[in-house]
Amino acid sequence: MTDRRRSDDYKQISGYVPVDLAREFKSICAREGVSQSDAIEEMLREWITKRTDANGAKPEQVPLKTIADLVRANMTKMKRSGVKNLQALAKGEVLPTPGDFAVIMSILATPEEEQKLIWHETFKHSFYNDSGGVKEDECECSEHSESAGLEL
Repeated sequence: MTDRRRSDDYKQISGYVPVDLAREFKSICAREGVSQSDAIEEMLREWITKRTDANGAKPEQVPLKTIADLVRANMTKMKRSGVKNLQALAKGEVLPTPGDFAVIMSILATPEEEQKLIWHETFKHSFYNDSGGVKEDECECSEHSESAGLEL
C-alpha cells in the first residue's frame, strides 16, 4: 500500500466546508470502509471531468478502454467489491482474473458489448492464466473470455 504522505505521486489539498457536510462525509466514508482520500480523489476526478471543456460545451467523455482505466475511475466502488490488487490493477501492473473481471463489470453495470471491448483492450498484449500471463499470440482470447462469462 502506498504511503500517500511520502509519495511524490500525491499532493495534499485542503478546503473548508460546512460542519454538517464534513460530518456526513466522514460518517459515510467510515460506514462504507472507504478512506477519505479515496473518496475525495473520486469526487475530484468527476468534478474535473465535468469542467474540462474551456468553451462551456459539454466535454466529451474520455472512453475507459481497459480495466485499469475503469478501476482508476471507480476506485471507491471497487474497494467494497472484494477484488484484490486494486492499486496494481489501476496502474495496469497486473491483469484481473476472469472472476475479478466479471465482478468489476457487474459492479459497474457495464453492458455486454462494452465488456467485450474492454476485455479485448485489456488483454490485447497479454492474457491471464494461472501462471501469470503470456503473449496474446500464444492463445485464443475467446477461450479465456468464456471463463469470465463473456461470449466473444
